Parts: sequence; C-alpha cells; structure tokens
Amino acid sequence: MGVNNVLEDGQIKSLNNSEYKLWKSRFYEVGWTWKTRINKKPGSLYFKYGISFLWNNLRLDKNQYHIKKDDITEIQVFDNQLTESRLRHVQMNFPIHFEWDLSKNSKHSNSRKSGRKNKPFRIGLGGFTGFKLGTRQYLNYTDVNGVDQEVMQKNNFNMNTINYGLSAYLGYKSTSFYVKYDLNPLFKKTSTRNISMGIRLDLN
Repeated sequence: MGVNNVLEDGQIKSLNNSEYKLWKSRFYEVGWTWKTRINKKPGSLYFKYGISFLWNNLRLDKNQYHIKKDDITEIQVFDNQLTESRLRHVQMNFPIHFEWDLSKNSKHSNSRKSGRKNKPFRIGLGGFTGFKLGTRQYLNYTDVNGVDQEVMQKNNFNMNTINYGLSAYLGYKSTSFYVKYDLNPLFKKTSTRNISMGIRLDLN
C-alpha cells in the first residue's frame, strides 16, 4: 500500500508539475508469493514470484477530470466544483523478483542447514507484468440546484490493457519499502507512466 503519481517522459522532476494529488492518490495491492532457492544448498539468493490484485487510484487536482475523445484522453476543468475526481483501475499482476535474504541459515543439531527466514534485511529486485480488469472514474459534486451528485463512469479511458514494469523493495523482517514503475504508458499515445511508492508486508 502507498501513494501513486505519474512521470512524464520518465523525469522525476515532472512530479513538481503533476496534475494529480500526491498524498491522496493511493494504491492497495494484495497477493501471494512463493520463494525458491537459486542453489540447491541453503544460501542468500532466492527467486520470488507470485500473483497479486492491484487497486490503483489517481485523484486529479484543480477541479479537473478525465474526458475521452475518440482515441485520446484529456484532462479538463469540470463545470461544477468537484469534491471527488478519482480514476481507479484494477489489475492482476504477476510479480517476479530476485531476493537477497541476509538472514543467517538455520542450523540444526545434526549440522543440517535450512533456508533463511526473513529475519534481518532483505533486498528484492525485479519487475512485473499484468493486465487491467476494469477502469472507472468517480465524480462527486453539487449541481446548480444544490443536489449532491455522485457519478460513476465505466470505461477504459484509452488506458493500456497490458502492464509491465520494474519494482524493488528493501526490507527488515516482514516490512519493506517498496517502489514500482510502469514501463508502459498509462494512456495510449502519451508518455505518462505510473509510479508507486509505499510499504510492503510479507506475512510468512
């Protein structure tokens, strides 16, 4: 779980001019992972893979919303004052990481060693691929008659269906700092790419 935003042309400095609210654009991801030793003998390097479901939310700033015009998706100012402007997409991901577990191997009375158990530090480097399951835009506002309106628009908004990117984490015991960056554009015919940062919990 953590915060979301976008980069333009892969430039970190573009966050300073982002149309999206940093702390109110959040993501939530839940899934299952498995870990396999690279070598037959207990060691520090593992292959970690799994499946997850991601809820990705982007909230626009400055009373703006997304509008689809044929094969182009634009950001425009809404006619009424918005209290909510959120674009959410849900996707299924398949994360893959190489993990260096800096725990000590467990030793038994018969001198046999077993694998490491995520006790001190861990480093994971890898990526993911996946596909979107659905996209919706939520708009809340009060109309000219003073009536509260809640609008849900279901459309793909020209988002790319297939997603892939890079991800990494640095952890201590079960908690890690997690970063994910999409290599594919968020919308077709743009250079806008999603970036996420947050906390990862491995509940072994």
